[in-house]
Amino acid sequence: MTKTRNPGPITMYGADWCGDCRRAKAWFAEEGVEYTYIDLIEQPDETETVLERNNGRKSIPVIVFADDSHLTEPSNADLEAKVASLEASDSEAGTSAGVVDNEAQSRFELRNDQGDVVSFADYRAQGSTVIIPHVETAPEHRGQGNAARLMEGVVENLRATERTVTPLCPYAAGYLRDRPETHDVLALRR
Repeated sequence: MTKTRNPGPITMYGADWCGDCRRAKAWFAEEGVEYTYIDLIEQPDETETVLERNNGRKSIPVIVFADDSHLTEPSNADLEAKVASLEASDSEAGTSAGVVDNEAQSRFELRNDQGDVVSFADYRAQGSTVIIPHVETAPEHRGQGNAARLMEGVVENLRATERTVTPLCPYAAGYLRDRPETHDVLALRR
């Protein structure tokens, strides 16, 4: 299953000959992060943006994020930290499309671009463990993979917040059981 992450709009300024640009592109592809790529060879006028962002230095890639911050020649760890930070702030704000942690209602919610809840997972927190007794998708959105997208976002949120999960809901339990790559978020039974 391909990951999908939604840290908001990202623009990368680079060139195909640049090794750091190729590495950043590969990281975005592996993580399922969408971005706009500005090739400075094809669009040389955009070099001004790079120079402005770098105080006159010609280093690339320059990656501009939704919060108007940027990273120059970031490592994969730098990219992960920035994307996770943006996802966490979106989750706290509770206004972006994607999966958000609605702490007020103790549930994770998959929202569409209009902010409507498409699917949700009720939970209760027990220390650093989240117990999920119920997952539900709105009838008009069933059969479209929304519950799976919800669970994928739940797993990403748990990793970002260093929490684990005990899935009591049969759907949640099956989703996690069938995907060994998610087993790192499972709470250990004693």
